[in-house]
Amino acid sequence: MVLDLMTRKVKTDLKRGFSTGACVAAAAVGAWLSLKNKAPEDVVKLLFPDGSRHSFKLFASYRDQGFGVAVVRKDAGDDPDITDKALFKVKMCETERHPQSCDYELYCDKARIILSGGLGVGLVTRPGLDAEPGKWALNPIPRQMIIDNLKAAGCGREPRSYRLTIEVPDGERLAQKTLNPLLGVVGGISVLGTSGYVEPYSNSAYIKTIKILLSGAQRAGCRDAALCTGGRTAKALGHDFPEMPEFSIVRIADFIADSLKIAEEVGFERVIVACMAGKLYKYSAGLEYTHAHTVRYSCQDLAVIAGNLGVGDDVVSRCRQSASVREAFSYLTPQEVILMQNYLGCKALEALQQWLGKVRLELRLYDPQGNFLQSWGDA
Repeated sequence: MVLDLMTRKVKTDLKRGFSTGACVAAAAVGAWLSLKNKAPEDVVKLLFPDGSRHSFKLFASYRDQGFGVAVVRKDAGDDPDITDKALFKVKMCETERHPQSCDYELYCDKARIILSGGLGVGLVTRPGLDAEPGKWALNPIPRQMIIDNLKAAGCGREPRSYRLTIEVPDGERLAQKTLNPLLGVVGGISVLGTSGYVEPYSNSAYIKTIKILLSGAQRAGCRDAALCTGGRTAKALGHDFPEMPEFSIVRIADFIADSLKIAEEVGFERVIVACMAGKLYKYSAGLEYTHAHTVRYSCQDLAVIAGNLGVGDDVVSRCRQSASVREAFSYLTPQEVILMQNYLGCKALEALQQWLGKVRLELRLYDPQGNFLQSWGDA
């Protein structure tokens, strides 16, 4: 199989960014200082979980009708983050009110902090995430970063009660570009982060998201999961398996090996993989990652297979020169296409099963319009 990895130079000068959780924690410090009339500087120093400190420029900070208010603009560095340059606003005030069911009641030494979401912050509606259903989508590490940094700024020395409200003015619109709607987070974005940093690449983040989705589906009671590469195959699976919840159909992009390993680890009984002809060809080669910019392939092997299937020399030559599997298939008769698909499907099923262990696997092939063509494995 003439499928070889392209040489890819790794940039070493990419800029690290900061997570949404770190931005919110920085804004919380600014809001606290404003509330206490301490007139913060343009920059606040923030303590990170690894013990380091980083400076955050305040986009705005002021006191308004009993509230301390501060705003931070996110810098995601060189990572193509949806929330890069988004504004994170924190309002803080004294309160005697009890927390609502969606809020978090935290303690900063002697002070009680009611942590609440506002405009543009999502609400969790399904299990499987780091925040419980019915709570604001504020993950544990960001919550702890807020408390740690408020304490460092002087909060908690007196037995007071405060309400801290997080807002993301453009959060609801931004959330539509994320996986939040599929994850069951409604109304806005999630405040995320485990280290406070955003690393300048997206592959790791995507794989982590796949794990969150699959873990959530399994915890919700799903015995089967479906993996697809994009919107058309996702829609096709939804049509062909109406009994499967939408959140159990996960778009894995090019991360086939990682996704299958996660599915086995999570504990599904059966996994369905849906793809089109180009991905089928790559799967049959046993490729763990299938992005077109990383994997360059030739249709040489398709030409060899076509010849072994009795296809004429002229068609074999045209297959060899094809730029894509779809083009090569266009030169074959319908029966020859079926034979070719079946050969690739059997090889692909064998390759995929090695990453899925003993979990039952069904591999399904669709055309570019989302029409079902063939399947292999455990139907």
